Amino acid sequence: MNDRARSRHGIVIGYDGSAGSRLALMWAAETARRRGTRLTLVHGVDVTTVPARPAMDQSPVEPSFESAAKALVDEGAARIDGVLDASQVETQYWLGSAAAQLVEVSRDADLVVVGSRARGRLLAGLLGSTSYAVAAHAHCPVVVIRGPAGDDDEVPAPPRPGPQRDVVVGVDDSDAAARAVDAAAVVAEQEGAGLHVVHVAHAPSMEAWAYAETAKGGTEQTRAIRDQAEQVVTRAADRVRAHHPDVAVTTEVLYGDPGQSLADLGATAGLIVVGSRGHGGFTGMLLGSVSHRVIHDAACPVMVVR
Repeated sequence: MNDRARSRHGIVIGYDGSAGSRLALMWAAETARRRGTRLTLVHGVDVTTVPARPAMDQSPVEPSFESAAKALVDEGAARIDGVLDASQVETQYWLGSAAAQLVEVSRDADLVVVGSRARGRLLAGLLGSTSYAVAAHAHCPVVVIRGPAGDDDEVPAPPRPGPQRDVVVGVDDSDAAARAVDAAAVVAEQEGAGLHVVHVAHAPSMEAWAYAETAKGGTEQTRAIRDQAEQVVTRAADRVRAHHPDVAVTTEVLYGDPGQSLADLGATAGLIVVGSRGHGGFTGMLLGSVSHRVIHDAACPVMVVR
């Protein structure tokens, strides 16, 4: 049981009624049900985006927004009525920045879940938006669920970790990666999934790497990179086995672009876990580089751990 097991808010879901947030809501509710924890459904209204009105229009703005926000969170709660008992669900809404409020609520939460726009629009449309701001600044792990291309409910539910889909965790030798490993191991244990520990050694030119590897078992440089990478995944795997002996752990070393290599594993994974920043093989692991790339390209949910 982790230190946040008795958090006030349990699992927090940021909800705005979009297709992506509806998928995220169902994923979060099912996760709360499996963990036996509460769900806090929240919505924020950024009143700075309200269009200007004629000066003679004296009708109140805030009450109408509060009414709409309440209706939205009530609608969200109704969607998960068959998953969680009403006593396990709390709703909140505010007038103000959704990202800032989600970050504040995350101080006393186990997990924050947010939906994103569909693949292909994410890099251009969401950089610096709610999903990325929360993932970058939250005080607990954040799971980003990628939404469908349209506003259609008739889309498959996001994959989940379980016996058929491993939790994949990207590691380097940073403290953030160690925290990511710990969080990934907890999820794998809770969901009955295997844990696949992966280190990606950055290789700018795969052709040059392949040539070097075939020359008498590799050059001194490639052997050193390979040996260091093996040490990184071995240490991470040993850490998991020591604290979570029931979790089946596998390891893998890949060579290439770290973000894309990890994202590609999402085709068969139930969840990818990354640290928000790192170093070594994941040079510049900040949102906007590796973590950003994984969130954008992975076909499964992505957890970001600070």
